[in-house]
Amino acid sequence: MTKRGYTYSTTLLLLIGAILLFELVRDSFYKGDFIGYIHAGNAVLNGENIYFDFLNTWPPLFSIFSVILAWGDSLNSFFIRFIWLSVSLVLMYYVVSATAKLFLKTPLIFNPRKKGVLIQDAIILVPLVIMLRYIMENLSNIQINMYMLAASVAAFIFFIRGKFILVGLLLGLTISLKVYTVFILLYFLFKREFKPVLWTLFFIIILNSISFLVFGYEQAIAYYYEWITNVAPKSFIAHHKNQSIFGTTLRFFTTLDPYHKMYVYIMELKPQLVKKYTYLLIIIAAIAPAFLFRKKLKNKSSLPAFLEYSVVLTAIPLLSPVSWKAYFIFLWVPYFLLFLLLYRTETSLTNKVLRNLKLLFWFSVVLNVGSSELFVGNYFSDVLEAYSAITIGTTILLVMQLYIRTKTNLFNFNSFKIKDYIKS
Repeated sequence: MTKRGYTYSTTLLLLIGAILLFELVRDSFYKGDFIGYIHAGNAVLNGENIYFDFLNTWPPLFSIFSVILAWGDSLNSFFIRFIWLSVSLVLMYYVVSATAKLFLKTPLIFNPRKKGVLIQDAIILVPLVIMLRYIMENLSNIQINMYMLAASVAAFIFFIRGKFILVGLLLGLTISLKVYTVFILLYFLFKREFKPVLWTLFFIIILNSISFLVFGYEQAIAYYYEWITNVAPKSFIAHHKNQSIFGTTLRFFTTLDPYHKMYVYIMELKPQLVKKYTYLLIIIAAIAPAFLFRKKLKNKSSLPAFLEYSVVLTAIPLLSPVSWKAYFIFLWVPYFLLFLLLYRTETSLTNKVLRNLKLLFWFSVVLNVGSSELFVGNYFSDVLEAYSAITIGTTILLVMQLYIRTKTNLFNFNSFKIKDYIKS
């Protein structure tokens, strides 16, 4: 990298750091979605029904987990939020560093005199700038998704290393708290990787037994029954900020209120019928990747394996019944991996195919990032979300990964074109 390029990259990195530091301090004063965590924890401390609060849409164990957050909030609301957000940024750095080392086989560093990939390099900065919107979403809403992403990335890394107990612990914990990492468990089950599956089920049982110890057997059963039969089904909503596949189909095929009166429906079907059709659509669409992923992995750290892990992480926000924008922080891995493949990896793809893939890549970026309030304002951002811009952009990303998964023999993933980015 040239000295001027290094200066520009460093300046951009410092600017991003200043923005994140400002957001960290500012958002520590806000309630955000974090207030729901506080209410859930207080309900446990006060012996109240945890589901009297409409904000609590999580499994019973999450309310117990939130007790320490509620306790911290009672001492100093600013301090507990500041700690929570600070850890979120540390975990995001871990995710960036861990995936960089996993894909590039060299550590992420700050010092240009040491061997490794500089944090200032475009190979890291481009995906980081793309994901900045979702990092900000998690900060401003004081969400838990960076914790969930970090646990998911760590689970795949431990899987590669054969540390299945740790895989089971991380998946068991995240599934018990927020459920949506269950897609990783289903992936391992489909791949016939039974060791991490069994350890995950073991930890799910162990961790959820805590609910019975805290609430008592009868009350815990009542809470789980309430969550399964009443709370979880209500999560299917047409809100324009719900960018999951379910949110999209409900907006386009029902007259449910999208919450800002921007109706986009083209049919007037019953919501329950649309949900069933959506499940059917997902099952049909899953046939192709299921066939593609049918064989057990011979090499857990190969390009085909990385693409499969990336597809699963991409699918998490798409297939969850409710996916607010902050959930799409999971797109860090696919954006990073595709950027490497399209711009920094030797490939035998024809120039036309490579050019079309790059166009699709940036079209996905425009839909995901360009729909931000920062670029189009609040009203038009809501309009784009009503028309499912993020859902479409993420679906494009998913299809690209599946296509490249069929062409992995045309990529020399062990020979990156990054001589200017690796420091000797």
